[in-house]
Amino acid sequence: MEEFAKDGRARSIGVSNFQVAHLDRLAQDSQTVPAVNQIEVHPYFGNEQVRAYDHEHQIATEAWSPIAQGKVLGDEVITRIAAARSKTPAQVVLRWHIQRGDIVFPKSVHPERMTSNFDIFDFSLDSDEMDSITGLDRGEAGRVGPNPDKFDFIPD
Repeated sequence: MEEFAKDGRARSIGVSNFQVAHLDRLAQDSQTVPAVNQIEVHPYFGNEQVRAYDHEHQIATEAWSPIAQGKVLGDEVITRIAAARSKTPAQVVLRWHIQRGDIVFPKSVHPERMTSNFDIFDFSLDSDEMDSITGLDRGEAGRVGPNPDKFDFIPD
């Protein structure tokens, strides 16, 4: 990838599912700091250790599964904030990500949801609301995808 960036075939290099140990090893074995690290992040799994590392090393964090595949949308804290803000639960969660500095690409094939997902820049969550959503973190129990440190790769 560094060769691609050097000769212009790539403008930047990003990684996916890199944990702190992976990022440390990459830093030792390469000359490039990734531009972005796409990791699982949502209210039930804040992935704060990796986000902090990314921030410290000026790596943008992109939230994979930003609404936990829909699992957080019925949460009482999120629905209460959504009702108070006259927003949908998805809009509240996406706004939480934006205010934390995460990059989000919510996935939807429904045009009305796509439109709704963009309608998050006309409000802000206050610090109590941000803290309430952040407080939903369940650690490893909140993860919806596989743990990158426990992923078994079986080559062809």
